[in-house]
Amino acid sequence: MKRFVVAAIFTLSVFGLVAVGGRAGAAEKALSIATVKVQEVLAKSAVGQSAQKTLQTKADGFQKDFQKDQDELAELQKQIEMKSSVWSPDVRDEKEREYQRKLRALQTRSDDAKYELRQMEKKVMAPILKDLNEVIDELGKKKAYTLIMVDEGKGLASRVGLIYADDSLDITAQVIKELDARTKK
Repeated sequence: MKRFVVAAIFTLSVFGLVAVGGRAGAAEKALSIATVKVQEVLAKSAVGQSAQKTLQTKADGFQKDFQKDQDELAELQKQIEMKSSVWSPDVRDEKEREYQRKLRALQTRSDDAKYELRQMEKKVMAPILKDLNEVIDELGKKKAYTLIMVDEGKGLASRVGLIYADDSLDITAQVIKELDARTKK
């Protein structure tokens, strides 16, 4: 319900801008709108692909480090399942405690790795997002856009309130080109 109210307010605000801007600024300037698919820019730009590769390499390294521990844990679980009926209760309890201890240690290391990846992503993405924001701002001024909206999916499932936009409004390719040119300097 809250999302609907926010979307409705956003939509009414945009229509209000169009109505007010249309009446007050009709003689001055026509309304010019564009859309940008930010996720596509990050996926297709050279700097975005480089960042993704860096993050993926780090994630793969973590996965490789964890694989031995995961295999050891699976082997211990298999051993417990197969031999628990012949072990004394003390041995079985000790093996189960060992399994739980190793599982908690692996989960803690996994959580630490996820945190480290999130921090690395923030560090890697911050300058890219800054450049992207500047590129969009410069492109908006250069092309005299009144409004540039994020296009993260159209229709009622849209997270930003964009229900429909003609594909001719999409400036994603231009943004990718400008971002790549800026980051090559």
